[in-house]
Amino acid sequence: MIKHLMIALSLTVLTGLSHVQMVMPATTTNQTNLLTKKLVLAQSSSNQTPKASLIPHAKAKLGGISLSMTEAQVRKILGKPKSVKNENSVAVGKLRYLQYPDISVGLVEDGDNSNKFSVYRFSTRSGKYVTPGGIRVGDNRAKVIKAYGQVSPQQESRKSYLSYQIDLKDIPAAFIFEIEGGRVTEISCIEQLT
Repeated sequence: MIKHLMIALSLTVLTGLSHVQMVMPATTTNQTNLLTKKLVLAQSSSNQTPKASLIPHAKAKLGGISLSMTEAQVRKILGKPKSVKNENSVAVGKLRYLQYPDISVGLVEDGDNSNKFSVYRFSTRSGKYVTPGGIRVGDNRAKVIKAYGQVSPQQESRKSYLSYQIDLKDIPAAFIFEIEGGRVTEISCIEQLT
């Protein structure tokens, strides 16, 4: 069943993002595609070590930002974004991207409430933001494992990913640490859009 869910997730997310790819600037498109890929990696690694990879929603924050947070809450914490991009996705409806100098936040319009958006992804390559586990970009791999638990890393070229599924009531979501040279180079979080 999990294998079928992963296949459905991959197709749903990739289909939903195909429109975004054509319209969004390359940097946002690349971030979205990479985060989608990382979500699939997280799900495959959680099949290997399900208990170790499942973390509470409260531990999957970055600088106070978390999934399902409203746009108003994000702006209260981070202030006015450097840029705002609005797009329509055939699969999920309206998407909004808030770009700050050192963190990117993706939001999706709430199905029941027009013009009200909530966070479905965020990522940073800056050491400015810290997780509830005390991890920031630049920290070593061992510190991540101590804070979040041992998982089977997914290797891709020179990078590896420590991916943790988030306990979000049947919504596939992952908190992901990109590791290169033994150090965290990016922290990201994404939930499946349905």
